[in-house]
Amino acid sequence: MSNYKGYGTVTTDTSTDDIACRGWATLSAHLDSGSGTWTWEFKGADGVWRTIYGGSDFVTAQSFTATNMINVFFGSDVRVRGTGSSGSSPVWDWQIMSNPNNRDA
Repeated sequence: MSNYKGYGTVTTDTSTDDIACRGWATLSAHLDSGSGTWTWEFKGADGVWRTIYGGSDFVTAQSFTATNMINVFFGSDVRVRGTGSSGSSPVWDWQIMSNPNNRDA
């Protein structure tokens, strides 16, 4: 698997592998069963994981309770992950696909 794409399944209070993203990236998750909250995060320069913000004002945390897909742009390599939390036995299928030009890097 390339360093610039990843996919899999996670459950309650678990995070995905972190994937390098550069340029445009598509982040998607699907709640396969149960209930819970899904949050997309990036790793800051200080090593702290932070929520990816968006919405019309870019100050709304990108948290979801069902199927979601967002497109984001990163100017340089940024480590990205998704985290499933709380709820009742959730099973999340996820996928991160960075810029197609980077996928075989």
